[in-house]
Amino acid sequence: MPYSTLLFDYDGTLCDTRQAIYHSLQQVFRLHRAPVPTTAALDEVVTLGLPTLEILNLLHPTGTDADVSAWVPAYRAIYAAEGEPLVQPFAGAPEVLAELQAAGYGLAYVSNKNIVTLGTSLDRLDLRRYASLIVGEGSFPGRALALKPAPDMFYEVVQPHFLGTPATNMLMIGDTPSDLLFARSAGVPSCWAAYGFGDAVTCMALGPQHHISDVRDVLDLVE
Repeated sequence: MPYSTLLFDYDGTLCDTRQAIYHSLQQVFRLHRAPVPTTAALDEVVTLGLPTLEILNLLHPTGTDADVSAWVPAYRAIYAAEGEPLVQPFAGAPEVLAELQAAGYGLAYVSNKNIVTLGTSLDRLDLRRYASLIVGEGSFPGRALALKPAPDMFYEVVQPHFLGTPATNMLMIGDTPSDLLFARSAGVPSCWAAYGFGDAVTCMALGPQHHISDVRDVLDLVE
């Protein structure tokens, strides 16, 4: 395959964040004395790969926009203190990134995760050093960039960073519909990470060019 640049999602693609996300979401509902979402409800919503505010709105449909918006900082504080330490890379992820970097591939992390939270996790797990570009929610405070599945981050950040690399020579690797729709909108081939959050029927219906059952399978796509 002619891929020279690989764009990785973070949650559910490079790192197993399920326990961290579920714990933090349930805790923020407890904090605000609201009915705590069940694991089944969390499964249904988190599988979509949406930003935090949209996830909270779906889990708490009776709340006003102002109420739910006020929960976001609390969620992030809980995640930072209690959730983030639960995050671990999927088996083989650091080695895959190291091998790709050594082979000369361009690497980027493209996430809907808050950039401060993302950076903390990357530093703790020593994954920052492999990517030449890291994009998350709030990466550019002065610019109103829509998050995935909108293609804004690609056109305004990723493409200029990898200037001269055709979109068709990039590969977006992610586990949710947001990742696959982001890639489609940007004209970038995609790979569904089937071991993450996304539902198989929904994700495969979006027509990714590849799908993998283990992060280490990425290496087979670039040989």
